[in-house]
Amino acid sequence: MILQLNGVNAFYGASQILFGVNVEVEEADSVCVLGRNGVGKSTMMKSIVGNLNPKEKSLVTGSIRYCGDELVGLPAYRIARKGIAYVPQGRHIFPTLTTRENLMMAERKAQAGENAWNLERVYELFPRLKERESFLGGRLSGGEQQMLTIARGLMQNPRLLLLDEITEGLAPIVVKELGEIIASLRRQNVTILLAEQNVNFALSASRKCYIMEKGHIAYGGLTAEIPKEVLNQYLGL
Repeated sequence: MILQLNGVNAFYGASQILFGVNVEVEEADSVCVLGRNGVGKSTMMKSIVGNLNPKEKSLVTGSIRYCGDELVGLPAYRIARKGIAYVPQGRHIFPTLTTRENLMMAERKAQAGENAWNLERVYELFPRLKERESFLGGRLSGGEQQMLTIARGLMQNPRLLLLDEITEGLAPIVVKELGEIIASLRRQNVTILLAEQNVNFALSASRKCYIMEKGHIAYGGLTAEIPKEVLNQYLGL
């Protein structure tokens, strides 16, 4: 098991957002967390990567284990160094740097024996970024910026890739293209944890699914076996 959340609670000040969350991700698997806006998906992602801490008047309790190591209480930079790449909601690229510069600043060497993600390999997966190599990040379209954030995550050569609401605000044709990219990553055995509101995209991109409701995990199981009544109850499908 590469990632295991056990009884995770998260707080912003006096407000509790996550309640006893349990999630598991196996090596080379693709797992999605679905739920309506505001149920706690992004808070769960931020909890994993250490973005909730007392300095920000936020707190995480419970256990988050990655490759057997406890993450709760570690600073974000130490978690990142362990091999977790986080693609945040909202993209957060550097608008005054070129596409290439955005990618190169995230470059990290792969572990010995791993098939490394480098600039050449990233451009094979994202040929449009190669075409826009010299463009400033702020001049890229929304879809291109989202591709850049995913590519930047891969340049860190992570063992685990966290994708938070990557289809938000994008046109259907771009969402379809991102779906093809995720499918390619799955074929290359990249381990993915995906938080999404776009149900069809998330289900097509994952083998296993969790559904969140008001900070709780309301359902967990194989994507192909989710009962229709569950999808209707929690996601309105």
